[in-house]
Amino acid sequence: MTIAGTEVKAGILSQKWIKAAVIGSIWAAIEIIAGSFLHNLRVPFSGTILSMVAVFMLVAFSMHWPDRGIIIRAGIIAALMKSISPSAVIFGPMVAIFMEGVILEFIWLLLGRNLFGFILGGMLAVSWALVQKVLTLLLLYGFDLVKIADVFYQFLVIKTGLEEISPMYLVLLVIVLYYIAGMLAAVMGYFSYKRVQSKSYTSTAAVHIEQANDPFGNRQDEQKYTFVNLILLLLVLAASLYFLNVGMHIPALILGIGLITYVVIRYKRSIRNLKKVSIWIQVLLITLLATLLWEWINTGEFFTMNGFIIGLEINFRAMIIIFSFSAISVELRNPIVKSLLYRNGFANLYKAITLAFSSLPLIIERLPQSKSFFKKKKNTLGLIFNLAEDLLMYMDKEHVCHDNIFMITGKVHSGKSTYVNEFVAECRENKIDVSGFIASGTFKNNKRDSFHLTDISTGESFLLGSRTKKKNWIKHRDFYFNPDSFKRGEEILTDGLSRKTALIVLDELGPMELAGKGWSEALMLLDKNYDIIQVWVVRERIIKEVKDRWHIPERHIFSIESTTFKKLLSQIGKQQSKL
Repeated sequence: MTIAGTEVKAGILSQKWIKAAVIGSIWAAIEIIAGSFLHNLRVPFSGTILSMVAVFMLVAFSMHWPDRGIIIRAGIIAALMKSISPSAVIFGPMVAIFMEGVILEFIWLLLGRNLFGFILGGMLAVSWALVQKVLTLLLLYGFDLVKIADVFYQFLVIKTGLEEISPMYLVLLVIVLYYIAGMLAAVMGYFSYKRVQSKSYTSTAAVHIEQANDPFGNRQDEQKYTFVNLILLLLVLAASLYFLNVGMHIPALILGIGLITYVVIRYKRSIRNLKKVSIWIQVLLITLLATLLWEWINTGEFFTMNGFIIGLEINFRAMIIIFSFSAISVELRNPIVKSLLYRNGFANLYKAITLAFSSLPLIIERLPQSKSFFKKKKNTLGLIFNLAEDLLMYMDKEHVCHDNIFMITGKVHSGKSTYVNEFVAECRENKIDVSGFIASGTFKNNKRDSFHLTDISTGESFLLGSRTKKKNWIKHRDFYFNPDSFKRGEEILTDGLSRKTALIVLDELGPMELAGKGWSEALMLLDKNYDIIQVWVVRERIIKEVKDRWHIPERHIFSIESTTFKKLLSQIGKQQSKL
């Protein structure tokens, strides 16, 4: 993957980003499938319906994968995937997707992932479609639109004789309808997942995903990107709106017409959305209402020149914003913008979005198409989770990063267990809850004679291995190991995981584990956990193989010869704050 001329490795990602990439790519696919179906049928309130579908899916996913932070990450990914859509109109859908993720994550963080939290989050997320519509109209037409709407309402009240109806009641009625829609979506998602959660989701088919070209890189089209154009568009847009707001119509007219002309000439493909008849009907309607009613409430006169000028001014403002935003949407796809973000701490986001983009064709192929998507929600949800687990399994193998695992290493007989014992004591002095076990050895005639396993939490110690042959024990090289002690060790780790201790220690990982013996079963337990800090003791000569097999970051490897307890605790504390 190349970014602005610099070669960047795909790298490994945390489990949260992996799951977010899965959810985000499925979310984007649903927007494409359901959105195209609703668009082709010209269904009214299609944006609201898509919000309901998103809430339905995200409630179910938050129950299936209750990791904190993945919903907002998925929202960012899905929104960015929308940004590469060929559509000229991307700001609205991008903002809607992003805000749905933000609202749901915030409410569930505040209230927890329970039915009440799901319902409130769903109500607020779906009602955002209404809020965004109002804000969009105000952005396009300014606050003069509010006066036109108020005068039009009073005109209708007088002509119909329905004076007792308050506009506040109408507004509240619309809000309540949106709340009900959000509540229904959340409840359906909650109970649909309850019905299918007992199923085992395993790989239903082999997943093969071709590495996608950089979705934010140079696009194979005729459009050329320049960073100067982006800055220029933003400055001219701001200046045009400023002159309109302060009543300086001549400079506003010059800048506005110049901006629109420039966009029409340079960004021909980006303005094809303006061919829609609905946009021009809206422009004509607002101009007509302003012309007829702007001064009617004060003078009783219809069709005033001042009203006509106000209507033209409102729509001129809207045209400036529509044309400039279409052009800005193109320039934001500039690889330079990506490079700036990548270099300023957003590398994980771009790795995740690349994964999600690579998965999109497979998702669209395997999800139910068109109108069948809306039928039999239970079956659709089952298909989504099977697909999600397939994608997670694939991405885990290649991209997951165990950034919650730290490795302490040293040569054979170099004092690793002694170091860990003292480190545990240091943790306790700092009031850090530690669990796990330490395997200390005994010597006879200057040779290792046995291993004893000590439970860190209880201090209980029992024989793990010995050079003396024992019946039914596992032989590995010159030692015999007690299978019951391995089971006891697994119980110690399981207890630490269930109690959510701050730190779990495993001492030690060696050739037996690489051969699928020893603590390999225990490592399977730890491998599935990403929320608790773990410290593994590993022999120096196998450190690279362990790091590569379990995807442990290089920066999390510490030698007992050069690492102080203070330094190790500092690094663990930094990572703990990120979990």
